[in-house]
Amino acid sequence: MIVSTPSFCRVLVLAAFVAAPALAEDKPELKIELNALADAKDSCRATFLLTNGMPGEISKAAFEFAFFNKAGGVERLTALNFGRLQKGRTVVRQFDLPGGACGSYSRVLVNAVKSCDGIVGEADACEAALATANKSSIDFGL
Repeated sequence: MIVSTPSFCRVLVLAAFVAAPALAEDKPELKIELNALADAKDSCRATFLLTNGMPGEISKAAFEFAFFNKAGGVERLTALNFGRLQKGRTVVRQFDLPGGACGSYSRVLVNAVKSCDGIVGEADACEAALATANKSSIDFGL
């Protein structure tokens, strides 16, 4: 027997809307936000926020970044070690990049995951889960 009353249909539609957000939350995400760039003595201080939405703790997270100059050329490639990232937590990390003012950069690219220790599939799994956000005055992304 098939039930097709209007109230039954409403229940099915409501159930679909309630279940959809739960399914979206299951997707692992490793979010990197470039929060700020600020001149600091003879360097550029980069402030990042990282949110570990992966299924477990990351004992060591390191990423390679490409910094582009105003002409669009790669000015520097540098690996930054973000250390331990607890599951479900957001952390702030700052790095001083020697060699000049922040104003010389036009773009920052997350070039590669160098390490993502503790996660099944490690660097590949973290690379697939990468997401970016930007609160700085220059372009930032994958």
